[in-house]
Amino acid sequence: MRLRVPYVLFETRTGMYGVDAYFSLRVEKPERRATLIRKAENLQRLEARPRGALLEEDSLRNYLTSLFVTLYDLSGERFNERAHHMRRWNIWRIIGIPTGHQRHVDRDEELAKKNREALLALAIMRKVLGIKSPAELGETVVKPRGYAVLEFEVNGGEVSDPVYRELFKIDSNAGMALQWLRTEKIE
Repeated sequence: MRLRVPYVLFETRTGMYGVDAYFSLRVEKPERRATLIRKAENLQRLEARPRGALLEEDSLRNYLTSLFVTLYDLSGERFNERAHHMRRWNIWRIIGIPTGHQRHVDRDEELAKKNREALLALAIMRKVLGIKSPAELGETVVKPRGYAVLEFEVNGGEVSDPVYRELFKIDSNAGMALQWLRTEKIE
């Protein structure tokens, strides 16, 4: 089955990009929205708004800046949560009170994974917007440049695009939203 995912094209001072106009509003966590931004080189430009596009050109700047602020806050929260857990665990360990070593290791691995995901998404947004902190958001220039689509194959569990392959594996909301996107079968 051939899938056509709508994108909104935009230009910043760091280059021309496209943001997924369908799945970016349907994924479970905000950290995964940043991974749906890509360079505009591999996207097929369209003159009109594609069917299934949920993100509008007019709201693009607000969407990107609010995503940046959310990711900036999340990356700090995830690190603080992990550091708090490690401090508390180490205090109990030093005192000699058994608390279940493997349980703490598993919890730390889970928190580290969430922290890495938030930091990766923040790094993507920093690169795209060309800023380091929310204080610089006033300097951000986002110019909408129209719409485009990304086409790729989906055959059962096989997805030809690596970003969407991983997204469908880890995000149940994206997998459920897949059925609502207009698809065309290749004969």
